[in-house]
Amino acid sequence: MSHKLIVILFFCFGIFFTCKAQDVSSEAEITPKDLVGEISRSELVSNTVFNLWFSDNFENYQLDSQTIEMLKRIPTKNLSFKIIMGTWCSDSQRDVPRFARILDELHISENTIDYYALDANKLSPSKIEETYQVSHVPTFIIYKNGVELNRIVEMSIRTLEEDLLIILTTNDYQHIYAD
Repeated sequence: MSHKLIVILFFCFGIFFTCKAQDVSSEAEITPKDLVGEISRSELVSNTVFNLWFSDNFENYQLDSQTIEMLKRIPTKNLSFKIIMGTWCSDSQRDVPRFARILDELHISENTIDYYALDANKLSPSKIEETYQVSHVPTFIIYKNGVELNRIVEMSIRTLEEDLLIILTTNDYQHIYAD
């Protein structure tokens, strides 16, 4: 009788661990790998996992309407942007959608915005981190006529809108890691 009990226990443990292994593998299948290299906003929106944080932070961000109105008075024709982020990074998950919302509000064309993603070591196969001298993510680089005006690195000093306004009007801005 005890021999049957041992066999039944082994059988139950085998089923339990098999089910657990299936749960782990199915989780791995629905969890995307982090994006690395040149990406697009549509990749963040169309991926069900990335879209969870992107849409939430995009839609629920309360814009500073007074600063947005001041930004709307600035000509944007010759502006372009590089957004360098990590899909694994909580600061990127928070601020990249917010920055995209600000740019949408200013009617910035999506074709003037380049998105790049770095891995968790802040590296990429094409050395984006070296090309744009990125040490922290997210990094928002603002260009006018193809010349870098300034950048917001990792987090804003005031708000994203206010920092952008300072960059575009006075350019008397220093990000938190500036010398």
